[in-house]
Amino acid sequence: MEEMDWRSPEEERASRAKIQAEPLRAFVKEVLARHPSFASNPLGDWKDLVGEHVARHTVPRSLKNGRLVIVARDGVWKHHLEINKEALRERINALWKKEVVRQIAVRVGEVEELNPELDANYRRLQKIKSKKVPRRRKKPTLRPLTPEEKKLLASLSDPELKKMGERLLRLTPAEADSAKT
Repeated sequence: MEEMDWRSPEEERASRAKIQAEPLRAFVKEVLARHPSFASNPLGDWKDLVGEHVARHTVPRSLKNGRLVIVARDGVWKHHLEINKEALRERINALWKKEVVRQIAVRVGEVEELNPELDANYRRLQKIKSKKVPRRRKKPTLRPLTPEEKKLLASLSDPELKKMGERLLRLTPAEADSAKT
């Protein structure tokens, strides 16, 4: 016995629509892949196009109807791009093997420093100050007082002076004592 396929009319229509939509889906994917406007990064890697140093001070803002707008950090970078914009236009068009950029406009504005290979929290990490761990100072070794030093300290009447004198004498190395005698 042969098994019968019991599908509802709605399931049957959906199945036919899916089969008919396949060529259209493939065509749309092909158009999207070929046209730079639909690419996630239509110009390619900006660092590769202009160089790492220039990329830190400039950023492409928009690409509409063949007009590329680039924002430069200041007038110096704007001037640099104005001088080299024809070479840049040719390089971008060569990358896509067709005329994607017909005109380049350069404006002065704020350029965020983007570094895609770093973590998104990089800036926050840079702001964290390291805590300096205080070094524990070694307590100096105190030597015992000689009988002469004890007699000298006993002759002092001021208790604070006695305390300071005893501390100083105990901090003095024993070698200095033997050198004196």
